[in-house]
Amino acid sequence: MNLTHFAPATSLLWKYLQHRGVDPEPIYRKAGINPEWLSNPQARINIACVEMLWQQAVAVIDDPAFAVKMVAYWHPSMTGALGYACLVSPTLRQVLGRVDRYIHTVTEGLNTTLEDTPAGLKLSIYVTDGIQHQPQQHDLVIALLMHMCRFNYGDELVASDICLAHPAPDNTADFIAYFGTDVHFDADVDSITIPRADADRELVSANKQLALMHDEMLMKYLVEIKKGDIVNQVKSIILDNLPDGQITDKLVASELNLSERSMQRRLKEHQTTFRFLLDNVREMVAKQYIENPMNRMSDIAFLLGFSEQSAFSRAFKKWTGKSPVEYRNTLN
Repeated sequence: MNLTHFAPATSLLWKYLQHRGVDPEPIYRKAGINPEWLSNPQARINIACVEMLWQQAVAVIDDPAFAVKMVAYWHPSMTGALGYACLVSPTLRQVLGRVDRYIHTVTEGLNTTLEDTPAGLKLSIYVTDGIQHQPQQHDLVIALLMHMCRFNYGDELVASDICLAHPAPDNTADFIAYFGTDVHFDADVDSITIPRADADRELVSANKQLALMHDEMLMKYLVEIKKGDIVNQVKSIILDNLPDGQITDKLVASELNLSERSMQRRLKEHQTTFRFLLDNVREMVAKQYIENPMNRMSDIAFLLGFSEQSAFSRAFKKWTGKSPVEYRNTLN
């Protein structure tokens, strides 16, 4: 399992170790991590190395609650385009929505679900099968989500529910002090729930154009880092060739150095088809373009490879149940 982690994201732990008077370099090198990677936004680290890094960090930091204190050293660059997109999102709902969509640009060791619950908007975090997270890693993820939301909303924000999927430490005072509310330990899954009114409040820090620009970067980056998977290889080629018009299974198979039959057989093993992936990519990109009010529908149709705007409109309604104009109106 060759899962990876955005290298600059590990610089948060580096900074905290320095704050504690611990030299981070030997710890990182022992885990197989070159410190030079931390400042390279193109570098990714094998998840196994990140897990080894955290094992060593926990061994040298005598504080079970240190992860909630680390977030004070967070900078948006540590989470790449996702960090910057979240900072300019119009609402916390969109902040958590972007985390849900693009979490793998930061780490493939986690998966997420986002849902509305009676207590509010809930983002749940699941550790990928086969990965052994330290309790402090669970703490950091949820604390960092809280920190990002407060960064946008204000320090007065309090979650309606905080759950951590590990036993409670002997002293929970630091957790309660940071989150400003009780924390439920030994939960089935890590999660943070934001009251619905807070999640949907318009934020003064919003910049929709910048957020959409980062969305496009994240979408392409997400496809790029998953190229080893035949499904994502096909998506990547489709994405690259969208504006050229006629994207066929023959063209994509050729770029993969496969016959059309071989490509279709391998896609079938993943319970999908070329046509489904083509529609999936077009829908994903169309929604991104439609969210930007500066993009005309005729231009979007062209960028998606449709020869006529009417054909694009029919396809979009088939995908979403709404016309492109109706979909754009729901965003206002």
